[in-house]
Amino acid sequence: MKHAILFLVGVLIGAVGATIVANALRARDAYARGAMDVMQHHHGGLRETLRAKQCNANRTATTLTQLRALSNEIEPAVYPDSTPESSFREFSSRLRDALDAGIAAAPADCAALAPIVEKVGKVCEECHQQYR
Repeated sequence: MKHAILFLVGVLIGAVGATIVANALRARDAYARGAMDVMQHHHGGLRETLRAKQCNANRTATTLTQLRALSNEIEPAVYPDSTPESSFREFSSRLRDALDAGIAAAPADCAALAPIVEKVGKVCEECHQQYR
């Protein structure tokens, strides 16, 4: 009986310890996940706008500007204490270039917006293939 109680106490302490460690590890990259989730939300909104064929120039410009602002947060979010790898910096630069081109083009209709959304999605997908 004494061994069974000690075993249960050990299992309980182990479970609590494992939970604490898991939460600490998850919190370590919460900022990066959050930044990526918000970017995914905005990019998904642009894709939905295209699918519904309800492209609005003002809303599109606002969303592209928000994505561009968030793109500045990628490197500090993923590499908070160090310099990003050159390939990661290249992906970040390509994303910013695609968004800058999209903002400069000021797409007023879905036909003009589609290639921009596709290019941004392609850059994201290529980066995620290498770094996810």
